[in-house]
Amino acid sequence: MNLQDLIYFHYLAESLSFTDTATHFFVSQPSISTAVKRLETEFNTSLIDRRKTLKKMELTPAGKILYKNTDEILKRLDKTRQQIEDIELGYVYYGFLPTIGGYFLPEILPKLTQYSKDLKLVEEESSDIMLNMILNEEVPIAILGHEEPYIRQNKIKQILLMEEEMALWVSQNHPLAKKKAVGPTEIQNEVFISLSEGYTHHRIFEKWATHHGIVEPNIVYAKEIKTVKSIATSTHMVGFMSDILMSEDTDLVKVHLKGAPKFYISLVLNTEAENSYVQQKFNQAFIEVVKGLKFMSK
Repeated sequence: MNLQDLIYFHYLAESLSFTDTATHFFVSQPSISTAVKRLETEFNTSLIDRRKTLKKMELTPAGKILYKNTDEILKRLDKTRQQIEDIELGYVYYGFLPTIGGYFLPEILPKLTQYSKDLKLVEEESSDIMLNMILNEEVPIAILGHEEPYIRQNKIKQILLMEEEMALWVSQNHPLAKKKAVGPTEIQNEVFISLSEGYTHHRIFEKWATHHGIVEPNIVYAKEIKTVKSIATSTHMVGFMSDILMSEDTDLVKVHLKGAPKFYISLVLNTEAENSYVQQKFNQAFIEVVKGLKFMSK
C-alpha cells in the first residue's frame, strides 16, 4: 500500500473536493482519482459515493471507516517522526502553564541547566487540557493544578507540591475589602468572576457553591486570568481564585473564605509513555530537583 495514497485520501475525506485536494498537494486531479482507485482495489470496496444525484461528494460507509483509521495512522506516524527527531536532536519537553509554571520554574530550572539548550516548553493555559495531553502522551511531564488531593488515573505518577485555599479577591473600594474573612451566607448576593469551564477553578467554585446551598450563583466566567483580574479590579464583581494566580503587585484585596475549598498543585507524568532516553533522564532529574525543594502550602 502506498502511504501517499492514504495521505491524499485523508485530505480528500476532509475537503470533499478532488480539485481542492489536487491543488493542496500540487498534483493533477487525475492523480488523486488514481490514488483513490488504488485504495479501493486494495480494500476491495468503494470509498467514494459516485451517484450522480448527490449534490456534493460523499464517503461511503467503508470510506468513513478508512478515513477514521487513516486519521489515527497519520497522527501516529507524525508522533513517531517527532520521537525519532527528539532522539536525534536530544530534545526534552515540559508542559508549561504560565501562571503555575511561572511560580515554580525559577526555583527548578537553575538546577537543570544541563538541559537548557534542549528544553522545549509546551504551553497551555488550562490544567485540564494539560492533563489530557499527559494522558495522550503529547507531553511527558508537567506541573498542573487539580481540585482533589489525588489524580485518579492509573498511569499517572503524581508528586504533590502545594495545596492552598481558594479565596475571594475584590477591588479596594468594594465593601468586602474591609473584612478579613467571610462565610458563604454573607456573599449569597454577590456577583462572582472566575475562570470558565475547562479550568480547575470552574469545578471548585461549582462544588463549593452547591455544598453551601448557593443554588444559582451570580457568576461570570472568563477564559483568561488577566480578564478575571481586570474585571474584579474595575467592578464590584468578586474574583474567586487561588493565591498562585495572583502577582504580589496586584491592586486586588484578598478576603479569606471560611471553610474555603482547596486548590492542589502537582508534578505529573505518564508512567506508560514511550519517552526517549534523554527525556527519561530529564524527567528523573526534574523529579529529584522537585523533591529537594521545600514548597510550603500557603
